[in-house]
Amino acid sequence: MKTASAAKIAAQFNDYLEASRDQPVLITRNGKPVAVLLVVQDKAEAEQLAGGRSRSLRSIFEEAHEQIQAGGGIPRDQFWREVEQSRRAKRPARSRGKK
Repeated sequence: MKTASAAKIAAQFNDYLEASRDQPVLITRNGKPVAVLLVVQDKAEAEQLAGGRSRSLRSIFEEAHEQIQAGGGIPRDQFWREVEQSRRAKRPARSRGKK
């Protein structure tokens, strides 16, 4: 894995963006890791990577895993309905007034 400081990444962003096509780039600040720059093929892949960092999604997966291990579980469609309901509940309300 290639490593570079945040300042160096900022100064040469396009170069590091291209380098991320071959391998992830670890970004550091004051010598400590703060981020990773890596290539994605599409929006779905980016969302999947970001979703792995979501505590709520992680807890849903853990709960589902425990249910399956106990001989239970929920159907796939129900799982995704619950995920969508959770996402909707977190979205800010949009103004419905006319401009």
